[in-house]
Amino acid sequence: MKATNGTFDKLLRLTQGRVIQFKTPCARVALCPTLGGRVFAEVAGRFMHRVDLETVARPEKPFNNFGGGNLWPAPEGGKFGFNYRGNEWYVQPCINSQPFEIVQEEPSSAAIHKEATLTNRAGASLQTILKREIRLLPTPAWLAKYPADAAVSYVTEDSFVVLNKVSVEEALIAAWTLEQFDTTPDTVSFCAVENPASAINFDFYAHPGGRIAYRPRGFTYRTDGQRRGQVGVKVAAKPRFIGFYDLSTCVMCVRENRNAGEGLYFNMADNDQPGGPYSAADSYSIFNSDPDMRAFELETVGAAQVERGILKGSKLTTATSFLKFPSAAGIEAFLKEQLG
Repeated sequence: MKATNGTFDKLLRLTQGRVIQFKTPCARVALCPTLGGRVFAEVAGRFMHRVDLETVARPEKPFNNFGGGNLWPAPEGGKFGFNYRGNEWYVQPCINSQPFEIVQEEPSSAAIHKEATLTNRAGASLQTILKREIRLLPTPAWLAKYPADAAVSYVTEDSFVVLNKVSVEEALIAAWTLEQFDTTPDTVSFCAVENPASAINFDFYAHPGGRIAYRPRGFTYRTDGQRRGQVGVKVAAKPRFIGFYDLSTCVMCVRENRNAGEGLYFNMADNDQPGGPYSAADSYSIFNSDPDMRAFELETVGAAQVERGILKGSKLTTATSFLKFPSAAGIEAFLKEQLG
């Protein structure tokens, strides 16, 4: 989370007007069709997301990691992974550099889409339509009761439609969003879920160890960008939301997966998935980087839509809210009431 220093305006300039901007009295939100449909937000003059302006200016890398809030196809790894050619981690050009087209633009909403052929690790090709819709929302009532100085909320509706006939024996696909943030020594992610000790899926990288702390109705994860790690939250545990806070800046983010539990869930992890594609079923994930990236991600995960064994696509609706508090007391009150 960066102080204003013109980051949002620099982003607008570098996209050369190929951006859709939404404004409220205290916030700005940008949807960037040429940057993979990523979303960026500024609240009370503070830039919320991680952004790599150098890559925005020169998007010529094998992976243009612009930052912001992104849409990806799951799974990442395993035998059906979209991010591998053999054993080489790889971002397909249709995801990495192909722009979206604008299909609808209003003062507080927009929709973009593109057609793309995705190839998975097993060699199956999926002819797809990717669509991302965004609209600004009032701050949800259950969040608005906390005394923030400034806030902004938006909902993204993300979908993949599979146009050709592909069976679940050949492929799986789900919409998957990743909101990426800069770390500080004080950034802590959280999840509200009952029975948290049994709700977490640790089958990603090495166990985060003491970075995970359990509370009566949730858990926290110290996401300071100093040790690579990731956890999932099982859809069967019915988690309510994930988020992060930073007491040094009095900023908080909350993300809600609004259609969790609908469809066929599967393992989306970036690993070999030795237990097979159905060895996990998560509706949320939290990623912490190592020091060379110094970022973390709050992720919502969708499910495949299947009819008689044939993939039809995936839909994922996610509400994201940012709040800037006058002091750390507002965040502490939220954590006590929501996580116990």
